Amino acid sequence: MMQYLWTRMLITSEQLRNPSKYYLHGKPIRSVWDPHLRFLMELRAHESVVFHLATIGDTLYTCSNDGTIKAWDIDTLEHKKTLLQYDSEVWRFFAAHGRLYAGDVKGIVRVYENDELVRMYDLTEEVRDIAVSTQLLYTVRDRDVVITELLPGPKGHAVTRKTIEGSSPMCLVGDMICFVSRSARDILVHDNNKQSFFKELGKIQAHEMIINTLCPEGDSIVYSGGYDAKVKKWDMSNMKLLDSCDISRSISALSIGSRGQVYVAGSSGYIARLDG
Repeated sequence: MMQYLWTRMLITSEQLRNPSKYYLHGKPIRSVWDPHLRFLMELRAHESVVFHLATIGDTLYTCSNDGTIKAWDIDTLEHKKTLLQYDSEVWRFFAAHGRLYAGDVKGIVRVYENDELVRMYDLTEEVRDIAVSTQLLYTVRDRDVVITELLPGPKGHAVTRKTIEGSSPMCLVGDMICFVSRSARDILVHDNNKQSFFKELGKIQAHEMIINTLCPEGDSIVYSGGYDAKVKKWDMSNMKLLDSCDISRSISALSIGSRGQVYVAGSSGYIARLDG
């Protein structure tokens, strides 16, 4: 059974792993904690709520409902560049292979490389979560997961390959894509493969209440958490529950530490570390 230790924090919502620091957001202030949950520093990153974080190399990226995407030095938190100033909310990031994918409320996905805009895709529906696997772009609103193939070339052409009933949150793990059902209580597992037409591999009746977050580890492990206050560890290769921990508070976000710890953020203003 996982053990946990609570410590008070000012801002919670999401956390992102760095070998020695954890960056947390919510409101306009970004806070930084070490792996032992000792407070290090904080910075007012935006004038409005910070929605999401991502890291590439030595850069930390933030997005907000103020319509901006900002780049920060991951060690000093000095502002490096504003990548976007926009008239709408930017909701989610996905970082892969040196590229930053940013999805917004208007359904536009922007792709940045070396902090420069290199592609832009108009998917028409707001992007509540996003994942990228090679040339496949997964986006999700609250009713459907849309699988889009990104075509080569400079103009940002794309083709919709499939739409599946489902909702956010969503994550890639191994050769699978996992997301929650429209009821937000079940986890749906599909093959991440165009040749199989993204066939359904299984459905897990995961939680009694709404799932807020999915967090992958390795090639088959996914952690889930939500309003029922339970962190659950699943092996998606056989759809089996491996472990569960009731932390007595609603869960907003999960992140895996460098030594396999599970960090849990909650809407009540707390962060916990679960040690296996």
